[in-house]
Amino acid sequence: MSAFYVVPLAFILGFALGRAATCTVAATQRWIVDGKTDWLFGLLIVASWAALVLFVLVEFTGRAHIPLDIEITGQLFFGAALMGLGAMINRGCFVGTVGYIGTGKFSYILSFVGLAIALWLARSDVLNLFGPVEFLPRTPVSESVTKQVALGLFGLFCLVSLWMVFVKRQKVYLALIAIGISAATIYGTRPEWAYTAQLNSFLQGQGLSVGKTIELAVIALFAGAIFSSWLKDRFRPELGSWKFALANLSGGFLMGIGASAVPGGNDILLMWTIPGLTLYGVVAYLVMITAIALAMLFGKHVMPKISGRFQPASGGANIS
Repeated sequence: MSAFYVVPLAFILGFALGRAATCTVAATQRWIVDGKTDWLFGLLIVASWAALVLFVLVEFTGRAHIPLDIEITGQLFFGAALMGLGAMINRGCFVGTVGYIGTGKFSYILSFVGLAIALWLARSDVLNLFGPVEFLPRTPVSESVTKQVALGLFGLFCLVSLWMVFVKRQKVYLALIAIGISAATIYGTRPEWAYTAQLNSFLQGQGLSVGKTIELAVIALFAGAIFSSWLKDRFRPELGSWKFALANLSGGFLMGIGASAVPGGNDILLMWTIPGLTLYGVVAYLVMITAIALAMLFGKHVMPKISGRFQPASGGANIS
């Protein structure tokens, strides 16, 4: 079957990212600074719908790519903390970075440059801080009571999001639902779509994907984010100051180093690893949020505040 379906799905994902607050850094800041957890709850909605999609893919196709678990070690904690610190310096996780680029903040492209440098150094053993990651055998979802309970909780949150849409008329949850469904469908069927996999493929000198599908999907992702911002008159192209550019580069580098210890990165944790019912995904994401929160508490006079407003009642949300 043709894999071209990932291209429109990627466009939908990018478009939805431009309509909902899905940046972990911004969500954590809203919690720490404003005492509000609505953005963090939005991230839980995304993960819940992604989990539902992965479960359906496993049960009805048997071909879904599901993440394997790894041991919870000090390496995991250190790597996740590095990802959190890097996201804080970058002023956005990789999910948020796509949204920021979509609004025209092109210095965030350097975040991916920093990530590529980190992956290259890790591959060349120039900067190899961590040992190899060992994956654990996968226990089928149907044979694990714990995972059945987790799926039940995710399903409950999916129902809550539908109630928010149809009863409370909070249309922003439509964007959160679209993010979870589109991202999980892509990750669950085409794992090579992940940015770390793409960059590793590039660094290894491998050619383009069959039919250039993955490359077109990446273009569609950013096109969707830009189009979404343009429709809301939020697309303002700018390069930013050299200080912000340096922060993007160094932040992306630290996130890349962290990702060498924690398989994937923060967006994969949210949209594939946690929905795939892995324990390490939950632990790593919580450690990352804790690192971001601590960095904000102890460095609030150093880093500029990330602006943004989450307004479910009005049916819209900003990520920048």
